[in-house]
Amino acid sequence: MNKIFSIEKSDNFIIYHFFGAKLTLRNYEFTKKEKSIQKKYNLDKIKEAKNIIIFLVPNKCVVNGGIQSIYSICKYSREINPKYECVISTIPGKYTYSYNPNFKNDEKVYNWEQIINNIDNAKNVIIHIPEYFANKFYKTLKAKERKVLKNKQNLRINILNQNIELMPKPKEIESLKLLTNDVSMTIAHNRYATQEVCDKWNIPTHLLSVYIDLSNYDAYNFNQKEKIIVLSPDYNENKDNVINKLKQEMSDFKLITVQNLTFAQYMDLISKAYFTITFGEGMDGYFIQPQFVNSIGFAVYNDNFFPDKTWKELKNVYNSYEDLINNITNDMRKLIENEEEYNKIISETLTRHKKLYKFDWWIDNLKRFYTKNYDFFPITNRA
Repeated sequence: MNKIFSIEKSDNFIIYHFFGAKLTLRNYEFTKKEKSIQKKYNLDKIKEAKNIIIFLVPNKCVVNGGIQSIYSICKYSREINPKYECVISTIPGKYTYSYNPNFKNDEKVYNWEQIINNIDNAKNVIIHIPEYFANKFYKTLKAKERKVLKNKQNLRINILNQNIELMPKPKEIESLKLLTNDVSMTIAHNRYATQEVCDKWNIPTHLLSVYIDLSNYDAYNFNQKEKIIVLSPDYNENKDNVINKLKQEMSDFKLITVQNLTFAQYMDLISKAYFTITFGEGMDGYFIQPQFVNSIGFAVYNDNFFPDKTWKELKNVYNSYEDLINNITNDMRKLIENEEEYNKIISETLTRHKKLYKFDWWIDNLKRFYTKNYDFFPITNRA
């Protein structure tokens, strides 16, 4: 009977297995428990605030680079804007959670109703919305919530465009302008922080980039590493072919796909491993973060995310998945026999990354966003 039907429960989901099929449903009991915690939050500062900055996050309690980036933006927005109350809320809807334990942070997470029902005194409101939700935000609001926002003296809405492939089409974000004409977009990757992108979506656009502090995680040296290859959990049509190649030619290595780990556990894993392979954007955490803990991340070049084609010069960046499949196992074998070359690749990748993502520069970009000193404004009268 157990082979025919079984149930798995996690904080976020209940998974039913039956006759080889799988049905995944939200675990509403988790939300009930989390709402009971949220009810104990003191809302006085939100109620009294004349100025408030709201960061919306997905209503699923997960950890990834995008989520951590939002938390960092919130933390430093609070320092830059001492007269503003800065809060994190799950997107409007019936699911929520009170705290994200998957990485180091001190942020309480509110549910949307706790925010929208308690900002009557706020005159200046800034709402940061993840790109994937930008076309859904207006639709999910109740009529009274729309009225609250429309009546604000100054309402700014900013779209956090962290992945241009998830960004809704220009027409799909027009609903935001029913709330305010002050709509902007911040960009996480240099590659698509351009006038062309600004003009396409017809809103002020600003390169904010990303910042995640990785200085407090232990790094294992070359001789301490284990025969592990870490794989990102992203879906990719080439993934099975890569995995089959690794199983055939790197059979003495253990393949581990990242799942159900806290960020600290993840950082420890990629540091112990010789290699990590990303199947996602390419220019993402699974490619960059291993180098910060003395390991190598491999990626396939993606023109949408890498800053420019010179990144192809790195020996851990492949031109295509065909190129990766043909060469990666030979490259790995050579590297585990050559500590000097292994460390050289780490150093070269880190040098590029640190040049691209400087903390002082990131803070300056964040300050310029709040003063509306944007990088790009729409050009509406081009010849």
